[in-house]
Amino acid sequence: MIRSAWPIEATAIGGMRPQEGTRFGTPTLVGAIERAARGVAHAFPGGHPLRVGDLSTPHGGAHSRHRTHRTGRDADLLFFARDAGGLAAQGDGWLRFGRLGFATLRGRVFRFDEARNWHLVRTLVMDDQARVKWLFCSNELKARLLRYAARYESSPEAVVRATWVLHQPTRGDSHDDHFHLRVGCGTDERSLGCTEQAPHWPWLSDTARKQDARASDAASDLHLVRWLFAEERVDERRDIAGRRFDAAAQPASIVGR
Repeated sequence: MIRSAWPIEATAIGGMRPQEGTRFGTPTLVGAIERAARGVAHAFPGGHPLRVGDLSTPHGGAHSRHRTHRTGRDADLLFFARDAGGLAAQGDGWLRFGRLGFATLRGRVFRFDEARNWHLVRTLVMDDQARVKWLFCSNELKARLLRYAARYESSPEAVVRATWVLHQPTRGDSHDDHFHLRVGCGTDERSLGCTEQAPHWPWLSDTARKQDARASDAASDLHLVRWLFAEERVDERRDIAGRRFDAAAQPASIVGR
């Protein structure tokens, strides 16, 4: 039921640890990553590929770096970033983005690329074959993504799904340097014994149950909606020492105002 995730189309995806054995996933997970990576690459030609961290070991089981990643249904996806000039960029390692959407690494400043990261999210959550259960990330980055989507996303359904699926875990890392993608069981996988776990989103099943011990309830949906439409409470020009950044490119999935 678990198959290798590599090699995947090199122009769309890059592996962070290609020599390690933690690069295996179910067909549902691997297909979801492939389609989403191609979607971003098509919408934003000329940018860097999606970088993928750990999946699972060839036969599943305990993972040396994670409590999860045991069943081939979890994957770490690094965030897309831009440099100080507004161009697509990537660091040499994992970039930890703060509440203002900036990260520094070895003296370089990077900005969280809302446009590409939102396109990745909306492609995953709108892909019913992917059966996305969770996209873990920090609450601050979730708010940035939803704020961007409120301005530019043409599909209300994509925003609704993302509001539910994006979450900061209660335990462990806040996921301010990558998305943790978790998918459900595909039809063939269920026939082989894969058991569907909560949550059961209404667009994937008949009952919506938002119950997962790893999902944070610190930021309620009401709080996030208020945050999403609130005026910025900080002077970003002051906080980033007057740096200026060009507006992100906008793919076909979003409409400008």
